[in-house]
Amino acid sequence: MNNDIKKFPIKDFDFSFVDTETTGPDLRHELTEIGLIKVSSYNFSVLEEWETKIKPKHIELADPEALKINHYKEEDWRDALELETAMKIFLEKTANTILVGHNLLFDWFHINKALEECDLEPTFHYKGLDTFSLGWQKLRHLPNFPKLSLSEMAKHFDIKQEKPHSALDDTRTTYKVFLKLMEYK
Repeated sequence: MNNDIKKFPIKDFDFSFVDTETTGPDLRHELTEIGLIKVSSYNFSVLEEWETKIKPKHIELADPEALKINHYKEEDWRDALELETAMKIFLEKTANTILVGHNLLFDWFHINKALEECDLEPTFHYKGLDTFSLGWQKLRHLPNFPKLSLSEMAKHFDIKQEKPHSALDDTRTTYKVFLKLMEYK
């Protein structure tokens, strides 16, 4: 981890809402997409949005169901970035931020695996926030949350999902759910 990160008080870190799409559910699979929304931690205003498609190196190892769910079509990935290029841009954009996601561990593991493959170090804080955990704290007692999924929370808060399981749309949904959870009593 970048030692400069330790110099800042935690209150001075902005948030980077993230979502990833992959060629399958476990760590042998690869990133295919990253969505990111950088947000001010002081007033939760959006500072920047970014998304990229990433060329998988071993598409032959992909889980066909995951590719279907994630809207993967080879022709849409023709101009996708190589993994190292995508991860360098990701690190620039997430420098000195705290990652926020829904089921953040899934994204965190895939991001860190990709960073290791590229011999890159995280520039983001080693702590993160998870809307699943926040939802568990505030919504678990309600009957319409059997999984506390992002789509369940979005529906509960009347947040329209344009294209579920696409990285930037899921990132936007996570950001909106986070805002609702911060207000929820």
